[in-house]
Amino acid sequence: NKESIIVLVGFGAKIQGTKKIADFFFNKGYDVFIPDYISRKSISNSVSHLDKFILKHNLKAYKNIHFFSYIIGSWTLNNWINTHPKNNIKTIIYDRSPLQERAPYALIKDYKFIMSIVSGPIMKEFSETPYPPILTDNISIGLMIESKPTKLLIKHKKSALSLGPINWDVKNLHQSYTDKFYTFLNHDEMYNRFDISGNEILYFIKNHKFTDSAKRTPFTEDPFKK
Repeated sequence: NKESIIVLVGFGAKIQGTKKIADFFFNKGYDVFIPDYISRKSISNSVSHLDKFILKHNLKAYKNIHFFSYIIGSWTLNNWINTHPKNNIKTIIYDRSPLQERAPYALIKDYKFIMSIVSGPIMKEFSETPYPPILTDNISIGLMIESKPTKLLIKHKKSALSLGPINWDVKNLHQSYTDKFYTFLNHDEMYNRFDISGNEILYFIKNHKFTDSAKRTPFTEDPFKK
């Protein structure tokens, strides 16, 4: 009858770390796992790493498992789900960002050689790979949508915006959902400001919706202005 929370960190974990994630989720009544799953080689290799982690820790034995997934984790998790439709996943909270999801493209465009050394082929592949959606038939899905750019994205603003204007309509995230929440946090803050995001994540896991005070409409301010 036990339940678990699996946190799929993203590229930002190399800089931001996972300590504050672990500190927040531990001792909340769930077994907590933070897999080291990202492969430098490809998304498909990352999916394979996640699958091996699930098997190694016998995660299918839990009554329910809940995922909190950062950006590359969402691409990885959805590919795994689409090949394992029978699973015990009850809840997924996706950290999505119309801004930050352009960062890989901007970095590859501005620092192609350096990024190939630092991150391997997966960064370029991710920048060219459309989001793989899943259905919500048996899974409660929450979208936490970042609304501010990181310092990195501000630095590479020109390349990021060369893809066109930022569209905040949730339809452009190409994922059906149970509830959504626009947060003023940027991607870096999503790794360490659980005083803001944490209650919403746990509330969604327990209630299949965000709190009544969660902002469900996009911010209207220019995200690049302080």
